[in-house]
Amino acid sequence: MKFQDYLQKSKNIAIKEINVLNSLKKFDDIEIRAAKSSLQVLIENFIGKCKRILKYHDCPIVPKRSSDALFFLYEVGVFDEEEYGEFLKMIGFRNAMIHDYMDFNEEILIHIVKEKLYLKLYDFLVTDVKLSDTMQKRIRSFEL
Repeated sequence: MKFQDYLQKSKNIAIKEINVLNSLKKFDDIEIRAAKSSLQVLIENFIGKCKRILKYHDCPIVPKRSSDALFFLYEVGVFDEEEYGEFLKMIGFRNAMIHDYMDFNEEILIHIVKEKLYLKLYDFLVTDVKLSDTMQKRIRSFEL
């Protein structure tokens, strides 16, 4: 899939998921399941876009963990420290949702949805990321 086509598909998915998240009000069992699903898709979409940006700009290192792609983009200046911290928390939350499902705290999920803490993810997904020549060069020569 071409990079621009991927970005458009990513935007479309983000719009669908944000509509679900913004519609939740009761937080009964069904809405909690919807919130988990939509938030997971939104976060995975975010991770995917980060990875695609790196691939498109010929990053010599393939991110192994979800947080690696975020870290690489933070290191080259795409995200500031505050954004990096917020996005890292969301990736950690996604991991807890998936891997700690028996001990998962639904109150945190409800808080994230009620406070709309997912909006920065959404904004990143629907915004065209413009990388400066310097950022692109740093991605192409990225080293750990």
